[in-house]
Amino acid sequence: MGQNVIFMLLAMVYLLINIVTSLNSSTDEYALLAFKSQITSDPNKILAKNWSQGTSFCNWIGITCGRRHQRVRELNLADMGLGGTVAKEIGELSHLRSLIISNNNFHGFIPNEIGKLSQLQEIEMQYNELTGSIPPTFEFLENLLKLSISHNGLAGNIPNRIFNLTSLIEISFGRNNLSGSLPMDICFNLPKLERLRISENQMSGSIPPSLGACMNLKLLSLSYNNFAGSIPMEIGKLSKLQILYLGGNNLIGNIPNEIGNLSAIKYLNFGPNSLSGM
Repeated sequence: MGQNVIFMLLAMVYLLINIVTSLNSSTDEYALLAFKSQITSDPNKILAKNWSQGTSFCNWIGITCGRRHQRVRELNLADMGLGGTVAKEIGELSHLRSLIISNNNFHGFIPNEIGKLSQLQEIEMQYNELTGSIPPTFEFLENLLKLSISHNGLAGNIPNRIFNLTSLIEISFGRNNLSGSLPMDICFNLPKLERLRISENQMSGSIPPSLGACMNLKLLSLSYNNFAGSIPMEIGKLSKLQILYLGGNNLIGNIPNEIGNLSAIKYLNFGPNSLSGM
């Protein structure tokens, strides 16, 4: 009698697991079809022909699912010539780790719902026509390694709490219309940061001396903004720095002697500015 009860309980648990898995998979399919519905230009008919309910979404072009569970782990639609808006339902892909839609013609706002994707490690939306502001909900993406939204039309301030995402390795915001200043403690919570690109925006204020605390920084590009004041000598502490672009700002004063300590430097650009001295 006892064994029969155990077998019945195990069968019920197995059934429940299958039901939950099926419901979760249905949620992913719904989210992907909602994403497809917002595509207004698909010149190569990639989504039109391939993203069909008649086949498993794990076999759709641009979709990678996990091995154990049929849940979407990667959405990669780069370089497909797609146009349209990014559907808010993308926030339902709860297992998503990579969101890559770079080199397309997406326009409109970046959905706040992306901030719900707690497993997300990579966002690549560069080279589109996105507008609006950087969603403040990005601050909840605690596992994010790469955030690249350069070459768009984004405006407004950069949410300061993004610089508290300790897992970040790359931040790329270049060629937008972003404004405001960088936080004075910008590098206190970015121990892994290797690449910081905020060039060709409307940023102002001074360059934070705390950049010297990003000890793994290899690329620092702040060129063609409205940064003023002097070049912080603390940048000379960045022993791994290979690329330093500060040109096209309103910087004044001498180039710090500490810059001469950058033994790994390969590319260096300070002009045009209003620098003086030797």
